[in-house]
Amino acid sequence: MTAACLLDTNILLYLANPASWEHAAAKTAVAAQTMFEFWSVATRPVAVNGLGWPVVRAREELDAIRSRFRVLQEPPAVVDLWLDIVVARRLIGKRIHDAHLLATMKANGVSRLLTCNTADFPAESGISILTPEA
Repeated sequence: MTAACLLDTNILLYLANPASWEHAAAKTAVAAQTMFEFWSVATRPVAVNGLGWPVVRAREELDAIRSRFRVLQEPPAVVDLWLDIVVARRLIGKRIHDAHLLATMKANGVSRLLTCNTADFPAESGISILTPEA
């Protein structure tokens, strides 16, 4: 069995959106989590950097994703780990979502992340960053 790898929200969105320029790369990279942020972006209006999907479509896509991938649990330690990250890095606003991913990974012993946004995850986070192209 291969080592676990967390899929960043952008990977899930590219998988679910065939019109995306990264769809093919994401589909190829994922042969093997981030539901809240997925829902936020998928249902947010296109005018504000979302997909503009109705609730029914977002639910169908999440159901399909959940049938293909193991969803990591969020043990109570996630909150403490998340707080440590956001305070240490002085994160505010939307940047806190990536800290939540890191905290969930640490709490579950996952050390690899597949993402298209490598700059969002600094090297000192102690995780291996993978891209669909790699």
